[in-house]
Amino acid sequence: MLTTLDFIADGKPWPPDDIDERARLQEHARNRAIYNGLHEKIFPRYIAYLADAPKDGKKQVIILDWPELATSSYLNLLLGEEIQVTAPREDLPERPDEQVFIDVSRYGLGFYEISDAGIQALNPENCFLIVSQDNIQTPWAYVFFRAWEEGGQKKTKYVKFTIHTKAQIQHIIFEENNGKLLGPKDLKTFPAFSSLKTDSKGLQKPNVDDILIVQVNNQLSSERYYGRSDYKPSIITLIESLEMSFAQRDEVLAKFTSPTPVIPESATTFDHSTKEWIYKPGTPIIRAPGEESPGLMVWQAELGAVERAIDQKMDQLLQMLQLSRVLLAGKDAGTAESGTALRIRLIPTLAKVSRYARAAERAIPKVLNLWSQLNNPIVPIQDIQVELQDGIPEDPKETAEIQSIRATTLANLKNARILSGKAALRAAYDAGILQPLPDMDIGESVDEVWNQAQDEVL
Repeated sequence: MLTTLDFIADGKPWPPDDIDERARLQEHARNRAIYNGLHEKIFPRYIAYLADAPKDGKKQVIILDWPELATSSYLNLLLGEEIQVTAPREDLPERPDEQVFIDVSRYGLGFYEISDAGIQALNPENCFLIVSQDNIQTPWAYVFFRAWEEGGQKKTKYVKFTIHTKAQIQHIIFEENNGKLLGPKDLKTFPAFSSLKTDSKGLQKPNVDDILIVQVNNQLSSERYYGRSDYKPSIITLIESLEMSFAQRDEVLAKFTSPTPVIPESATTFDHSTKEWIYKPGTPIIRAPGEESPGLMVWQAELGAVERAIDQKMDQLLQMLQLSRVLLAGKDAGTAESGTALRIRLIPTLAKVSRYARAAERAIPKVLNLWSQLNNPIVPIQDIQVELQDGIPEDPKETAEIQSIRATTLANLKNARILSGKAALRAAYDAGILQPLPDMDIGESVDEVWNQAQDEVL
């Protein structure tokens, strides 16, 4: 892991020789390709299987975009309904919440950058995390980089660094030659960056006593310094195996279920160029005495074992992705009779999404607070309230039924004169005479029914 900024200096190797950061960026690049469905370019077994596809027309590329579907499903539940933000100011800027949380799902972390221009999402693939030796999960600097080339036939390579530290941002450019950094170069000589308001060292000092980057992590464990991607190795291997199974099944069906003509020998002619007896489709067939009639033969491929293996892999994949079948369409779709039933069937997925929701509830107030420090008046974090919906549509019929149940329960209690005391009411629930109201435990049900009864008496 990188713990200092010493790698940004004249003569230093580029990219920096750090095993952890190199592995992290490689993992991010791979996960981006997986999210974008480029599986036939990165899955080794699939690459080997498709190697002769140009010569074998029966082999087809089949991409199963389960990672992208999983990420989209999580975000639909997280952001399907607009996040409600309550703050003393009404001129709050737009936030790239969806971009950041797509990155959180596929990379394991996402970044909000706060500036005078607003709030934007930054790509973790273009960032080095500089961590403290005594707390690797709290970066003290973020180094974002951009590499490009300029010139004619003999191009010159450059790398620009944007270094975010507490209360400071530095913009600095180096030339890159044979894997080494040369410089720094004068920032003002590059037209693309000449408008940046910096001092002679490329420094900016915003009036904010914090880093203008907010990092959002996916699931963390004690040994990790960034969140774990939703695309775990176990999930990736299952997807590769599924795509192989789908492709091989398709190949078998293409090869062995196409009708094959069965013709009498008298219908063939001898091809002197190939030295073979051949039949040309479309030509008349004249049967010789005693010959059987022409027909078509179809091979029956036995794929029952393949289908069972695919079903087992699909079940395992859905469990690992914590995807409920009610989120799917087609053969594997599930059904739910009501909004409550839908929530129950979505429990595994909602549990995963709730971690995203807690992360959003922590990150968004901090982002808006930092933005307000750049754009006064300042809004304290404690004055910013974030409310997320679960993305599940309300069921008017179920809501009406719940109200009816409550009204009936109340009427029955009044007729039975149980409402003489909350203790008696609690005893009725404890004994099983009454059932808790929907979405409530016994204590909440007692309070709700009691309060309704008191309101009616008043």
